[in-house]
Amino acid sequence: MFDLIDECGKDLKQYGYTVKDLGEFGIKEAYLKVHDKKESDEIGLAEGEYFIVNSPFFSEFGQDCAATLINSVKNKLKRCLKNFNYKKDDRVLIVGLGNPDIDADKLGKSVFDEIEIKPMDKKNNIFKFCPNIFFYTGIDTLEIVKMLSLKLNIDLIIIIDSLTTSSLSRLGSSFQITTSGMTPGSGVNRFGNRICKETIGINCISIGVPFMIFSSSIKDEERDIILTSKDVREDVENASFIISQALKEAMK
Repeated sequence: MFDLIDECGKDLKQYGYTVKDLGEFGIKEAYLKVHDKKESDEIGLAEGEYFIVNSPFFSEFGQDCAATLINSVKNKLKRCLKNFNYKKDDRVLIVGLGNPDIDADKLGKSVFDEIEIKPMDKKNNIFKFCPNIFFYTGIDTLEIVKMLSLKLNIDLIIIIDSLTTSSLSRLGSSFQITTSGMTPGSGVNRFGNRICKETIGINCISIGVPFMIFSSSIKDEERDIILTSKDVREDVENASFIISQALKEAMK
């Protein structure tokens, strides 16, 4: 199973996949739109827009690179928001998926912690929630998100989660933004129900960064295990800062 669109094993150029080199810090931006069910079935991706910001030297360049990354991710988010006719007073639910007890899977919780809301303000229209994982709660994440969205009269859902990759160089350095929703646990073969416009009836934007890789992607092994980098805690903190800052600026 793959999480990043350009690891699907298909030649995506025939479907309009493009890559743009920003000319700074080795950052490249990729884009693909899956137009209909036919393309979805052929590629193995849900319909929607897909953006990837690849920054292979993120950890080497520090704050200068971070500023460029924030701007790039922000612009992708603003494009998604514009397509959804987002307004500043829309009610937004930010959902941090994953297992907060595992460093490689706590991106959602880390972004959750970075997002500031005004719960005592009657005009507050930004809400955030971390449902944890099914094996801890026994509740399908889709059902929780659907219930909250209906109760709070939500206009837009933003989902954040850690992803898997087949490339060591992309751990903690590829930011994927999509309008197709997200399936909790899909990258590690633990399939929940997809959170998307079709299942909830509300526009969804998902944001993910890979922090996990299967051992079979590196070396042929009889037993496939999930690996991560030794600096994963710091990598998750850096990525959550990029995402939270981009979100704040995009939704101004």
